[in-house]
Amino acid sequence: NLQDSKIKIVPSSNNLENHTNHSTTIDMKETKEEMTYTSSVEDLKKTQHNDYILKRIPAGAEATIVLVGAVDFLDQPTIAFVRLAEGILMPSITEVPIPVRFMFTLLGPRTADLDYHEIGRSISTLMSNKSFHKVAYKATERRELLSAINEFLDDSIVLPPGDWQRQALLPFDELKAKSEAIRKRKAKALAKAERIGKSSETVAVKKALLLGEGGKPPDDSDPLKRTKRPFGGIVNDIKRRYPHYLSDFTDGLNSSCLAAAIFMYFAALCAAITFGGLISDKTHNQIGISETLISCCWTGVIMALFATQPLVIIGTTGPLLLFDTSLYNFCDRNDLDFLTMRVYIGAWMGLIALAIACAEGSVLVRLFTRFTEEIFTGLISLIYIVETFQKLVNFFYLHPLKNEYCFACGNETLIENSSLEIDEDFLTCSNGTLPNHNGSVLINRPNTALMCTILCLGTFLGAYYLRIFRNSHYLGRSARRAFGDFGVPISIVLFVLIDFLADVKTEKLSVPQGFTPSVEGRSWLVSPTNDEKPVPVWMAFACAIPALLAYILVFMETQISELIIDKKERKLRKGNGYHMDIVVVCLMNVGCGFMGAPWCCAASVRSLTHVSAVTIMSRTHAPGDKPHIVEVKEQRVSGLLVAILVGVSVFMAPLLRRVPIAVLLGVFLYMGISSTNGVQMFDRFKLFFMPVKHHGSANYVRRVQTYKMHIFTFIQIICLAVLWAVKSTDAALSLPFFLILMIPLRAQMSRFFTPAELRALDSKGSEHENFEDEPDFYEEAPLPG
Repeated sequence: NLQDSKIKIVPSSNNLENHTNHSTTIDMKETKEEMTYTSSVEDLKKTQHNDYILKRIPAGAEATIVLVGAVDFLDQPTIAFVRLAEGILMPSITEVPIPVRFMFTLLGPRTADLDYHEIGRSISTLMSNKSFHKVAYKATERRELLSAINEFLDDSIVLPPGDWQRQALLPFDELKAKSEAIRKRKAKALAKAERIGKSSETVAVKKALLLGEGGKPPDDSDPLKRTKRPFGGIVNDIKRRYPHYLSDFTDGLNSSCLAAAIFMYFAALCAAITFGGLISDKTHNQIGISETLISCCWTGVIMALFATQPLVIIGTTGPLLLFDTSLYNFCDRNDLDFLTMRVYIGAWMGLIALAIACAEGSVLVRLFTRFTEEIFTGLISLIYIVETFQKLVNFFYLHPLKNEYCFACGNETLIENSSLEIDEDFLTCSNGTLPNHNGSVLINRPNTALMCTILCLGTFLGAYYLRIFRNSHYLGRSARRAFGDFGVPISIVLFVLIDFLADVKTEKLSVPQGFTPSVEGRSWLVSPTNDEKPVPVWMAFACAIPALLAYILVFMETQISELIIDKKERKLRKGNGYHMDIVVVCLMNVGCGFMGAPWCCAASVRSLTHVSAVTIMSRTHAPGDKPHIVEVKEQRVSGLLVAILVGVSVFMAPLLRRVPIAVLLGVFLYMGISSTNGVQMFDRFKLFFMPVKHHGSANYVRRVQTYKMHIFTFIQIICLAVLWAVKSTDAALSLPFFLILMIPLRAQMSRFFTPAELRALDSKGSEHENFEDEPDFYEEAPLPG
């Protein structure tokens, strides 16, 4: 209340006698009661209820006090901007007990045409801007502050009055890019002015503002920069990352990394069981669950100990499963031993990796744009979905639904499904004979097909809706995150339990007893010289071709996964090594070939999940703001524990044998459906069937003409159809070669599309602002699996 002021303004006695003197004095006389102020201790107690705000303020923060008011004794506004030599606690003024460093005071007459409150709000906004308060800390004269205010206004966005749509008027990604471009132009102009001798103190202040407090640009050492020396990339990776080797273990000795390891164990185990069960089915058990678990163990241990990015989770993925399936079919058609062929392919893959690393070939990962990644992701996602429904249809073929089930012709006796344990030769009916099937598969059980459908779709829906629940508004953030992250394990356990209680015969996983390979009688080491089906010498050399194709898949998945992990916003401090890691992965694949295990590479979804699990989010953000990344625990302990625990799981064979194949198909379907999230190609494909007014405000809609956008999408769909056709023929083994052809095709599209249109259609940034408080790993991962 401006009228309730303890400090009173009164005319002096001299002024009453001499009207020629118009000076004014301030009467500071007050009673003892009026001069009573609360002590600092009492002030601190009074602000204890604001501790939750104090916890959200970063350590070392200082406050600015903004005081404005209207008074009667001033004829014009008066401003004072004070910077204290050091921060002083003023608990009776600030809401929380933090040091005050700046004070802004504005007093003016009541009759002035000024909104003092709005001016105070503007100053508060200025001081909350990092660029401005950096200058405020260093400014020595008023001119520097005014220059900083002009800089702030130049970068400000003015919103016109009236009705407007936030996303349409504020494309934040574009504004950020334009702001960075403006800053770069200013930096170049300042550097040019300095070279010709026209620099001044203001220029120096602005340059410090643009380049940081130290006045030096940050050291952005690019791991994908060519050194033009043989193996120069690997040498630089070792020099960059291995000096932190000891801290990689000390930083991992904490409870958060242990919790992340336990969480990732379930995620990695579910993926290993799923892909192991499916590859066992595709290769007729030549590669099975035990090989998958053992390979995940020892490759994970080596990756955690020697990789330059130990946060990567290694394992088999969908594209490599597709390659092994194609290779098995090729060997089966040409009467070649599948495991022996893989020995030579693995050896060639190691040699190819060393040769490409010598020439620093990892820099070529930049050629894989969103155009190519989305076609490949779409293909793998469709394979996941189609394969699942093909298996479900096969269940109904093996266990057909009939009007009646009888022993012999003319016998109308119905057979109870739960007690059907008869040989298929006796299963004939008056309306025909049931089809003959493999005797190892239970037949003529109608409940089996129906139960498999329930288990598959139930597992999928359970995992899918738990993932949606992760970003809902129910329960607390920690509870939602726990349910969402453990969605797949929860769904698997739930429906395995339902299958156990239902007591319906369903096909289960085939897991050998103990530490033994899936094929009885074979050792863990596959001999390159097979006596039963020897591989010709020319074929051993010809294996270099499929090895190159397998290397393309491993290269794509590993390098793109590491690019996503190494994003600038994750604030990784210890660096990365693309050249070193691809060599480590391919040398491990040499071992996988010799032991008859599935190929391994970086699993993008599991790796991103691991990074998220060891990410420390802020607790000092303002109420209502999104938490931001404080740091990522870059360490080797969690990955090492995950690999060891997955290897120990091979002794859980009695439990794994109770897992129905249908449950794994549900996980497979979940991965396929979830991987379509964030694929811009599918989003644009839906626009074919929508009126233009419903196309939304995505960047590719606003920046590209509609017919050009549809042409770009149509080209991607045609490429996807070509890859599907190749995959469905005997030439499926050459699928990676056709995938590589997408790179020159994308390069030729610059003749029809402008650079701005290609940036809108083919940029790797998010096309819409994500309001969810937690990222979707399948949407963030560029490749499925």
